[in-house]
Amino acid sequence: MTRVWRVVVGGANSPLQRMHLAFLFVAAWVGAFSGMFNVILSLSPPLYGLLLEGFALTVLWMWYRSRWRADAERMAWWFCLLIIFVMMPVNWLFNQGMSGPTLMFFLMAAAYSLGVIPAHGWRRWLVLAGFLIMPALMILLESYHPSWIAAYPSATQQAADLIFSYYLNVAILMVMVSGHIRRVESERRLSRDYAARLREQARRDSLTGLLNHAAFHETAEAELAGDKPDLALLIYDLDHFKQVNDNYGHPYGDQALLHFAALLGEIARQYDAIVGRCGGEEFCVLMPRASQALLEAFDRQLRERCRLQPLAHGEIHFSGGGALAPEKGSVTLWFELADRALYSAKRAGRRRLVVSDDLLILSR
Repeated sequence: MTRVWRVVVGGANSPLQRMHLAFLFVAAWVGAFSGMFNVILSLSPPLYGLLLEGFALTVLWMWYRSRWRADAERMAWWFCLLIIFVMMPVNWLFNQGMSGPTLMFFLMAAAYSLGVIPAHGWRRWLVLAGFLIMPALMILLESYHPSWIAAYPSATQQAADLIFSYYLNVAILMVMVSGHIRRVESERRLSRDYAARLREQARRDSLTGLLNHAAFHETAEAELAGDKPDLALLIYDLDHFKQVNDNYGHPYGDQALLHFAALLGEIARQYDAIVGRCGGEEFCVLMPRASQALLEAFDRQLRERCRLQPLAHGEIHFSGGGALAPEKGSVTLWFELADRALYSAKRAGRRRLVVSDDLLILSR
């Protein structure tokens, strides 16, 4: 039950939790002012005024427990029971029954309970049954025993009481409506954020967190269509990775992929480059403002970082192929040029970079 209520209401800063706290706070002051109002205008016996002041203090204590003792669930439950089975029947008897404002307060309390009591569980059904049955019982009681109900001293005092009570109910209603509006806005915002996270997760490789194959190709296509000058594409492939998995196991292979992805990402950030994992052990780099010298510097820096930070079974070795963006051509052609350069690097003995521009072989 506690878990369900927390899901519905949320934490201390959730809109529904704030509405719950505001409702208790306003209800306490409504009780206090109603007690003074009834006594000042002689609308009810002084005993009823004292009961209202006691109600106000009790609800303030519930607000305190909800706000500062993380006891909002239990306080919401006890507040509903107090309203249904104690306060409203007493208010009906002392505050002129059907001629008074009790039914208006019943409706406000019912609206509050529908917002904060969880949709599942017997407590919600008990509260709803109470709000359905208790007003009907009070009406029947008044019908059979009208003498039990206190009457208004005059029509003027009745009008004053109803006007005062109406505005108090409007204030309570405003608190609840604003709380529910904030809740809806918060849920919409969370829904948009969640959808954005799902879209971003769909673009990411599940192991390394880099852009996946589809997202990287989409990014490369957008960059190439943007007519940005001096774009370059690098494709890296870990050397003899199948042997790494066979000799040391797939968990170590995953560790090698993560380690290489992290080093590649660190270097790429220095060049404002975009990185993706485009295959099992294949990684791609999209580099802006690239040149032959810049590609060489990037590759040297990456190999040096791998040399200085080996794994348990040694340094990660890799081959690379690079291609400058074709002046006239598609992303497919661009990838073909880089891929052809990568296989040239492998045929030349691996552990090197080949750039398709002139198939220049850069040694380790």
